[in-house]
Amino acid sequence: MFRASLRSVSDPLRDHVCFSCLARSFGARPQARFFYASRVSRAESGDKPEDENAGSAQIKELAVAAEQLKKHQPVAKKKPRSHKGNSGPQDPSKRHDKGADRDGDKKFTKPRKPTGKGRTGNNPKIRLSTAHIGSRDHGKLYSRLGVTEGMAITPLDVERPPVPELSFGLERVLFNPGVYHLRDPRSRVFNFDPYLGSIMPVTEFDFAALKEYITSSKDDILRNIATKEKKKYIGSSSSMTSVLSHFHYLLSAWRPINTETLSQGFSDKMRTFTRLMRAPAAMFLRYQDGVYAIDADKEFDSANILMNLGKSMEKLLTLPKEDFERYRRSSANKITPEEEQAVPEAYHYSTFGDFLMRSQLDAYDPRLPGTGMFDLKTRAVVSIRMDARNFEHGLGYQIKSQYGLFESYEREYFDMIRAAFLKYSLQVRIGRMDGIFVAFHNIERIFGFQYISLPEMDRTLHGQSDTALGDAEFRLSLALWNKILEKATAKFPKQSLRFHFETRDAKVPFMYIFAVPVTDAEIHTIQTKNKAAIDAYQQRVLNLAPHDADEAPPSQVTDETSDDLADEVADAATPDDTSATSQAGEQELFGMVLMIKTFVNGKETERPENLSAKDRWTVEYELSAMQGYQPYALYQACLKRRQKELTVRGEDDSDVAGNYYIRKLRAMSEEGREYRKEQESLDKDHGVIVLNDVKL
Repeated sequence: MFRASLRSVSDPLRDHVCFSCLARSFGARPQARFFYASRVSRAESGDKPEDENAGSAQIKELAVAAEQLKKHQPVAKKKPRSHKGNSGPQDPSKRHDKGADRDGDKKFTKPRKPTGKGRTGNNPKIRLSTAHIGSRDHGKLYSRLGVTEGMAITPLDVERPPVPELSFGLERVLFNPGVYHLRDPRSRVFNFDPYLGSIMPVTEFDFAALKEYITSSKDDILRNIATKEKKKYIGSSSSMTSVLSHFHYLLSAWRPINTETLSQGFSDKMRTFTRLMRAPAAMFLRYQDGVYAIDADKEFDSANILMNLGKSMEKLLTLPKEDFERYRRSSANKITPEEEQAVPEAYHYSTFGDFLMRSQLDAYDPRLPGTGMFDLKTRAVVSIRMDARNFEHGLGYQIKSQYGLFESYEREYFDMIRAAFLKYSLQVRIGRMDGIFVAFHNIERIFGFQYISLPEMDRTLHGQSDTALGDAEFRLSLALWNKILEKATAKFPKQSLRFHFETRDAKVPFMYIFAVPVTDAEIHTIQTKNKAAIDAYQQRVLNLAPHDADEAPPSQVTDETSDDLADEVADAATPDDTSATSQAGEQELFGMVLMIKTFVNGKETERPENLSAKDRWTVEYELSAMQGYQPYALYQACLKRRQKELTVRGEDDSDVAGNYYIRKLRAMSEEGREYRKEQESLDKDHGVIVLNDVKL
């Protein structure tokens, strides 16, 4: 059976592939597997493959592994078949190698092919194709009772300014499960001040008065604390969550989202994370004075109105009406930048292993469990999110009911599960918060509010309200990330690096990690690639005066014309000598593969389920360094996948269906504008009633 599988791998169109037998030979966990004629896919997922060539690529990777395994298997000799005009079937691994060479030539000069056999790892329990693998690191991580292999998350006692509380009586939302309507749709009574109903237009809010966000690499206070605490890596919650998300995919074996609390009207193929969430994650590790700072990679960042609106609405939710009005441009008592700068930001600091993590604290209520801290999130409706750059077309969209596929809070909650809850829950854990306060809006109006605790988010992500599983996964993710950074910084000591992380959605998930040394000039070029386009958009939307400095036309710096990092590295340092180029290319890229096996209380399992604080979760890992020419082809494929996913129209746009979907949302927005006119007419005729019998 196994030999038949090997023949079908080398020629997948001839016969079916028995992946169960093939997987057992590679040491994978025994489990029932389906037969496929040409493409490997996850039976339990309704998603389309991320790449049209994903199936054939995995077939080729299995062929390479099978060919290596055949060298160590005793096989009975058979009389070769005769082929007219053909010297015999080509070796499948050689066919794969040539394809990889062609891909690698596009961006890097490939090193010479290895001639010897790949080295076999010392751990027989986790096996990987040895054709392109160099060194291997094996180990085990344990997580139980809040500790992971001797490391625990430790909060630091750092003095901070007072954290603001909610205004307008919104604290009632914190202690009421579910959605709290700004205005009851049946009785039309306002539960809160109607002032919240109309959002101050972004053209009237003075964004210049706000403090500028400080990245990890520019935060001197964070760096000084790291030096004092003897920590090597520093990062903020916003710069760390994209990478931590891919550790969730790996440790949970792509656990499907849990929608049991919602109605069953949503399509099964949408019950997974969005394309934007699944895209490869990139980050910079910037070195300075013995400390590495984690900065988010902004190569494909683009401007949209939600970037500005989130800042202004946070002020709205935490300031009295009179103080918030001081941010209006036309205010006679307008706040000055000096007054704003005089109020410092409040941060929480914690450590784990070699990490020092920073989290900005948005709001506080002493009656909440734990620290009483929670995060503020402003969630735009689906018509805005799907086409944020052209938000004008989606302004009329309304939220009218609790349930339904559209124009409902359930729709927005479902989209948050797919696109936001994983990021939100990680930010909450980094800041040791209790949950998030969400305001639903369509840029012009706020519809309602909801407080979502960490246990509620965990139920949708991990399948249980007990936070023990999510907490353990968070610690294990940091421990694995710590080991990856140790290996990369040992390879390139005292250098800034650019990382890409990607967990592949295979039957047995694994993670690709790529590290490339970069200079400060290269980092600046990548981070400011779209700055001119972003500034031009801001000037158009906010009615700002143009800058005096010369700027490239927006059409020349859009996402569609962005280049891969490989082009920039090659153009920045391309020597004349071809052999020198080959050596530089071999040294410039460090590729790794991370594979794991999961054990709960000593028993192997695909993923932990219903984990409690008393259970012992053990992760057996193998971190292998890739060698030869294959890492270059895999790196190029990763870059292309990231560019493809991050340059789509909205958070989960798809090619043909997306156009129809957006047209439908725009039609609903037009209907919503008519609905809003009817409501305003009723207000004129009957007046506006606020809770406690206040009539306006």
